[in-house]
Amino acid sequence: MENFDDLKTLWSQQSGSRISVTATDLIKKAEVNMKRLKMCQFFTIGILSTLTMVLIGYFLWVGAQRPNALTLGLGVMIAVILIRIALEWVSANKLKSIKPDRSLSEFSISMARFYVWRRKINLIFVPLIYTSYTAGFASLLPTFRENLSYGMYIYVLASGFGSLIVLALFIARLIKKETKILNFLKSV
Repeated sequence: MENFDDLKTLWSQQSGSRISVTATDLIKKAEVNMKRLKMCQFFTIGILSTLTMVLIGYFLWVGAQRPNALTLGLGVMIAVILIRIALEWVSANKLKSIKPDRSLSEFSISMARFYVWRRKINLIFVPLIYTSYTAGFASLLPTFRENLSYGMYIYVLASGFGSLIVLALFIARLIKKETKILNFLKSV
């Protein structure tokens, strides 16, 4: 019986402060996280839209309406970014349709479906888009080599491929983060 008395003493010595989370607290947290996710998506759409406008502006400025490597490269770069914008727009609309005030299981299932969709984008479309964009950029290099000074060409080469490497690392980090969230949601 001494063990029971020791256990009883230990139980009574526990602090009474228990963290209790209400349903309202969970809903508020879900709303805050969804709002942050929506902001990130619209930020991404904004950056991609700006990049598209810059590329279209450059396309028109250099008079790339004649079919050549420059036209092909810029066309590919613009097209794949527009595809990515469309995919992000669809994702934003899917996220918008998820209501955080549903039951926990319904909300978790909806978010898991959303992240399964995101995973498909990240594992199928993003590599294709990234590869196509890189190929489009690479097809511009011979034209840049012919028409730019050596120093400017080296700058374009270094900054272009440097940006692509940083973008690849950022995308990999994002995919890892979204996969972690999906795995968590599947375990709920």
